Amino acid sequence: MIIIIEQWKKKLVSLVVVLTLVLVFAAAFPTLSGILHDKVPALSGWFEDEHPSGNPMRVEKPSGTRFDRAVDQFVIKLQDFYYDDNKQ
Repeated sequence: MIIIIEQWKKKLVSLVVVLTLVLVFAAAFPTLSGILHDKVPALSGWFEDEHPSGNPMRVEKPSGTRFDRAVDQFVIKLQDFYYDDNKQ
């Protein structure tokens, strides 16, 4: 059975162009993520491996400013307010 496709050369060229673009982006992504490893926070977390410390009850050191603690307290109070409001 022979299938006749009109303008097959044009369609074949466009298919090759699309496949080439996909391959270029697939090859460029690991390179770009390696370059932007320290500059982009979203990418830097991908490569960090957290090794177990052996202590299941470990407590991380508080790292934050006074502003961060104030915002955390505000969020907790706001959650309590809405929880109490929905409870009634």
